[in-house]
Amino acid sequence: IVFPRYFERLRGSQEIGTYLIYLFFVVIGIPADLRIIFMNAPLLLAFVFVVAMSNLLVSLFCGKLFRFRLEEILLACNASVGGPTTAAAMAIAKGWQGLVAPVMLVGTFGYLIGNYVGTLLGTWFSTLV
Repeated sequence: IVFPRYFERLRGSQEIGTYLIYLFFVVIGIPADLRIIFMNAPLLLAFVFVVAMSNLLVSLFCGKLFRFRLEEILLACNASVGGPTTAAAMAIAKGWQGLVAPVMLVGTFGYLIGNYVGTLLGTWFSTLV
């Protein structure tokens, strides 16, 4: 870390980080037009809903089976669907400060693993066609 003593004394870093995460969500959401999505791709929207709900149900079942806390299960599910930033924002909003760093790591590892697995499966399926 650059200038660690300076940043240790800095007050309000949590609020600044939360503000920047919300700013990120605004910038990502501005170009979205829900009318176009509903009119042009309702089947895709239904598919994404089914996948997200299936993810939630499997996460809740497996999480309870392995005796994870509900907070951890929900954040892991959020990280797998929305990535590390949405999961971190949820952890901050719910006051689960101790889970912000782990969920950022889980979401980032999910990106790392998912990109390679997705590329591998896409290449494999393209050879079958």
